[in-house]
Amino acid sequence: MENTTTAAVAVPVRLLNRWRRMDVRSMATIHVQDMALAGGYFVVFWLLAELNLRSFGELQVAAFASAWPVIAVAGCTGVLLRRARPLTMAWLCGSAAVAFVLAGHSGAFVLAFEFFFSLVLFGSPRASQLAARSAWVLAVLLLVAAFTVSRSAAATVTAAVIAVVTLLTPVEWAGNLRKANQLAASESARADAVQDAARQRLLAERSSHDLALERERQHMARELHDVISARLSAIALQSGAALHMATPTATAPSTVLLRRIRAESVAGLDELNAMIRLLHTGAAPESTGELEDLAELVGAYRSAGRDVRLENSLPGGGAHLPPPVQTALYRIAAEALVNAAKHAPGQPVEIVVSLAHGGGPSRGPGRGDEVLLVVSNPLPNSAPGTADSTPDGTVDGTADSTVDGTAAGPGSGTGIPSMHFRAAHAGGSITAGAAGGQWKVLLRLPNPSEVDPS
Repeated sequence: MENTTTAAVAVPVRLLNRWRRMDVRSMATIHVQDMALAGGYFVVFWLLAELNLRSFGELQVAAFASAWPVIAVAGCTGVLLRRARPLTMAWLCGSAAVAFVLAGHSGAFVLAFEFFFSLVLFGSPRASQLAARSAWVLAVLLLVAAFTVSRSAAATVTAAVIAVVTLLTPVEWAGNLRKANQLAASESARADAVQDAARQRLLAERSSHDLALERERQHMARELHDVISARLSAIALQSGAALHMATPTATAPSTVLLRRIRAESVAGLDELNAMIRLLHTGAAPESTGELEDLAELVGAYRSAGRDVRLENSLPGGGAHLPPPVQTALYRIAAEALVNAAKHAPGQPVEIVVSLAHGGGPSRGPGRGDEVLLVVSNPLPNSAPGTADSTPDGTVDGTADSTVDGTAAGPGSGTGIPSMHFRAAHAGGSITAGAAGGQWKVLLRLPNPSEVDPS
């Protein structure tokens, strides 16, 4: 009797020590379903005790029978931890099931079912296999013990039903669920692997494409440096040598023309070198072309015999405008001059840069909603001299011409599209077409000084 009392006291003490050694962080992984299941089990244990449904009356120990609430709490605690700590659950539920057998309580069947089900489903692969094998061994031992003790077919069949329901059913059920979960996890991992492989393949294709572009840029840079740059350098050197051999009169037309040829070739060489550096490094160069350079460009056309007029009414000549806006104005004006030189040779060209108020009231000098650039020239008198036009009325291409206005061949088809691209890049719009006997290029850009900083 004394040994039985000592064992009854030792079980709760062991449970308490086991609880103290648990990691408190495991409580964070307890699921709501497990809480509900543990609460339901406790209600079942209370009903079985109240109805006095006992299964092991001959094995009942008074100390265990009176302590059934403590045993039930230990078993329900194990149910709470069946996902977070399967081994702790097995220890608590197994001990509580044995204690319920000694207490003569029918809850032993419930905890035995939960012991094998949770250990097979949530335990490690080794623990799951061991629990499944143990269930079969215990089932066989239960049948042998029942037949040996009772020598009765009824008792043996009853033991077989108990073994199937309590031991074998949870093992098979949990095993099937575990295989389904593993299959789902495997399919998910496979899908992730396929997606990752697709991403890697896309990155590889992009890298290959970038490498091909880099090689193409390097090839273009070499070609520009070896061919075009060399030719421009030769033009600059030969024009410089011709200047030394020319007449000393500074105002002679030949001298002025040679100086202009040398200046244009040197400027073109500088821009070509900037383009070569861009192709080599991939870094965008600083914007080239400012409004103050527009007067020099017009002077070059005038020195070549062209009638070009420039009117710039912007405050300070537009020096306050951001570089991208100035570059767009300069480049589009230069492109329009080239087109006029090709398609309307001998015709006067007028360039006007001003501010517009967009139809609204004036807000004082130097204030406006838009910066306007208008480049206009009379249309040629003869049909052959008219511009090659696209169906929408825009000039098809830009002329490859010299500064003096002589045509050097057909256009490349990129002049007007280049104007539209520069205008859109600067946040503006452009129109080009015939109106009232004039060919007019109209560029509208937002005035940065009128843009809301927000």
